Amino acid sequence: MSRVSKKDTKIVWGVSAGIGAALLGTALASQYIFTVPMIFESDQLFFIALIVGIFPSALLNFIGARWKMTADKNIPEFLRELAEAGRTGVTLTRAIDIASKRKYGALSSELERVAVKLSWGGNLEDALSDFAERVDTRLARRTAVLITEINRSGGEIKDVLEIVSRHAAELETIEEERRSQLKMYVAIIYVAFFVFLFIDFLLLKTFFSKMASLKEMTGEVGGLFAIGDIAGIQRMMFHMCIVEGLFGGLVAGKMGEDALGAGLKHSVILMSTGFLVFFFFI
Repeated sequence: MSRVSKKDTKIVWGVSAGIGAALLGTALASQYIFTVPMIFESDQLFFIALIVGIFPSALLNFIGARWKMTADKNIPEFLRELAEAGRTGVTLTRAIDIASKRKYGALSSELERVAVKLSWGGNLEDALSDFAERVDTRLARRTAVLITEINRSGGEIKDVLEIVSRHAAELETIEEERRSQLKMYVAIIYVAFFVFLFIDFLLLKTFFSKMASLKEMTGEVGGLFAIGDIAGIQRMMFHMCIVEGLFGGLVAGKMGEDALGAGLKHSVILMSTGFLVFFFFI
């Protein structure tokens, strides 16, 4: 997976939002102005436009998050290689150049970028600052700061780098444990949504449909069987399902990956599932 820059994210957000708005405007104009027969109702068209608007961003966020996760996993290995290079007595700049020639997955291109800047006579602190900004993870920023301080202090670097390597590995282990523990809470959000969807299905297919049948049998007299418009109740439940899917997904992203943007993929999955159930089965 490739790195996703903040500029790429802004462009995708703008383009997808524009396409979604254009799709919604075209659909509503066809239905209410030109009265063209449509397969979907207006609220369903709004949902489709919403999915078109957030799906590209959700996909881009997923790719970027996976890239950052892979980069973080390779930082401790890079620091160990950096410490090994430091054992030969070379300078920190030379050690970075030697270590950057190894393969570190998603991190390789960023380390090569740092090595190229240094080979052109660039400042180590500036190169590491650019590295931290491009990788854009807490571990990368901490690593850049620690290496910068090691460079400022001078002296023997191998022992300090080994300590930093162990520290980075411990931080990555803690982060993996946190993600593993929070997966249960993400699963709870999914279970709660599917329970809500199942209850909607049962109510509309059994309770409300039977009440409507009883109302027809007893005539339009109101009373106990006056439950109102079944289609209106179904539409209201569809709206509740979409809202729960949207915000439930965002909460899942915040809990599981500590970022609301990471919840967009969950929102797309939950809302799409709810839409398909209501469109084909209810």
